[in-house]
Amino acid sequence: MPQNPENRLIEALKKVDTFGDVAPAHVQDPMTMVLRQNAIQADLIRWDDRRMRYVLTGAGRNRIVARTRAPGQVLSFRRRETKDAPVSSRKP
Repeated sequence: MPQNPENRLIEALKKVDTFGDVAPAHVQDPMTMVLRQNAIQADLIRWDDRRMRYVLTGAGRNRIVARTRAPGQVLSFRRRETKDAPVSSRKP
């Protein structure tokens, strides 16, 4: 089943959060390198010198969360007629 590029990027970001990189160090697949470079350029991951691994940025975390969140439902509201509107007891 072919995945679209957005799903591949989300899966790569989840791996960065778990393992510290898009793929294990011994994997030198061109697609892995492209995914890593795209994530760096989009400011989704960055290299952390102290941890010696890639970490997600805030934008990367938001990208993962946005994909797992259910879309919002749009509700329609009817306007009340002016005669049906309640009268405010507060004086101006």
